Amino acid sequence: MGSIIFEPKSLLDNLAEWAGGKAGLAMSITEICDHLSGTQYPDIVRGAEVNGVRLRSEEYEDLLYHFMYRIGYVEEEYQGPTIEIARQFHRYKKDPQELSLYTNVGSAMSRLMREGFARGESMPADPTAVIKAIKHEFGAPGENLVREMYSIIQKGIRLSPHAPLFHEWKDTLELKGLFDGTNKIPEKGRFIDQRYVDYLSNNTDRLGDMHWRKFEQLTAEFYNREGYRVALGPGSNDDGVDVRIWHPDTDPAESPLCIAQCKRTRDKVNKVTVKGLHADVEFEKATYGIIITTSELSPGAKTTISARGYAIEAVERDGVKSWLKKLRKPGTGIVR
Repeated sequence: MGSIIFEPKSLLDNLAEWAGGKAGLAMSITEICDHLSGTQYPDIVRGAEVNGVRLRSEEYEDLLYHFMYRIGYVEEEYQGPTIEIARQFHRYKKDPQELSLYTNVGSAMSRLMREGFARGESMPADPTAVIKAIKHEFGAPGENLVREMYSIIQKGIRLSPHAPLFHEWKDTLELKGLFDGTNKIPEKGRFIDQRYVDYLSNNTDRLGDMHWRKFEQLTAEFYNREGYRVALGPGSNDDGVDVRIWHPDTDPAESPLCIAQCKRTRDKVNKVTVKGLHADVEFEKATYGIIITTSELSPGAKTTISARGYAIEAVERDGVKSWLKKLRKPGTGIVR
């Protein structure tokens, strides 16, 4: 493959444009390089600021794939269409029956796409007709397989560094806002912007670094998308109640179903917090309380809950990670 020559500053400008246009995040030079740590690229990118750089096409693709995954644009690290297709083939080749399905569905998909091109249709903007035809011919297994094939094609188009860069967000959001608590109305999401959710889902090691207010917003966002009625506290002078949660058909003037205490911390949550939440639950006449933390409950806190029979539950670090995966499922940060 050929090479691409980047003039001084142009490589970082290019990466910043991809971060802003695709992932909707505005990032500094330091932030861009930090998200390439563990690869060969931070020094290359910094050096390119002054001297420019020549990269082979495959090197530039690899750089971009690493970067876009690290900032949360895609849920799994992409390695290019050739490798992705090879991975899919190797999953099916082990079983003769599945291999036959894979071969037949692939052939039918190619034929249907060629027929669509002949009619002047674009691809893969609306693959509905092809998927419907495959399902009719091969049933649900064929439908699942063709959807997987389309996913590989669409991901390749979205991440192709050689295609025009179409902006997928109305504006950019500063990544540092996740950590300094900058308040901005979410473009997608009620309490916290989807871009921050997508970023955190691929950077769970930074949960303890996020601003405490953003962590409260993340909690409110989760329960809101689960269908509950949610009220986010003011953030200060809230008497220890960060989020109030009701059943969707309950009048918010009534006592809440649950009150949440959010602890964005690297330290374990102690029994003092548990006792305080129990007092708040009783005062608010809530059914139960819940502690959400980026860390975990201390042994003493867990013992206090069980020994005293407190109506308190906990979502610890691993639980918050599972929240993030669930919150990014409806869409991967792409606005349609």
